[in-house]
Amino acid sequence: MSARIRPGADQMALGLDQVPVEDPVGPRPTVPDGPWSAGMVPGERAAPFDDEAWFFEPWWPGVTATMVIDEGRVWLRADQLTDPLPAFPELGGAATQVRARQLVIVGTLLVLDTEGRPDLVALRRRLVDAEDRPGTGAFIAADLLMRDGRRLVDAPFSRRRTALLEAVPDGDRFLVSRGLHGEGPTLADAAASMGIESISARRLDAPWHAGPAPDAWLRIPVVATDVGPVRPLLVLLQRLPLD
Repeated sequence: MSARIRPGADQMALGLDQVPVEDPVGPRPTVPDGPWSAGMVPGERAAPFDDEAWFFEPWWPGVTATMVIDEGRVWLRADQLTDPLPAFPELGGAATQVRARQLVIVGTLLVLDTEGRPDLVALRRRLVDAEDRPGTGAFIAADLLMRDGRRLVDAPFSRRRTALLEAVPDGDRFLVSRGLHGEGPTLADAAASMGIESISARRLDAPWHAGPAPDAWLRIPVVATDVGPVRPLLVLLQRLPLD
């Protein structure tokens, strides 16, 4: 079991501070050639499990997306959308936050309501109309596929995650996801109590590859519980000693 560090109370208060945002400017970065354009597809598992070979994290309620940062510029790709960045101007300054010249990051695009909860209705509105921007946009990074021209897809997930944590310090709207090594049921219970319907499991020794990848990545449903008026993104991290 790896050492655990409990985050501070404000570590995941995404979008709760009214920080001015800047619209992205300048040309889009050139997207490096790589398999990430096709995306990795998770397998399914019926129930959570304990296994030290896997890393478990919440399945954040949003849209899987790829963020490319190159020489101070930012580009996003989500599903079939060419570039949803105009709908998420909060992320236009992400390049100033990272410790690298070039990154290709896979993660989740979210829109949060005024209390910090994921708001899927607001997310859909932004994706349909880039000028319709309810809530606060955010990006939770989960995997790193390239850094400064070096492809990491063949490296094990444990190494890619370490590199991701080094490259992306936490910000108000752009940060690395947290989770638990080896303890799927513990993470699932906490996620369910926050109203999150699934967890993600990534095998620590698995490389990244496009297409179906049930040997490397799983989506696992959790048993729903009664949910009160809580802030899932913030409270989940406050209650667990996450990695």
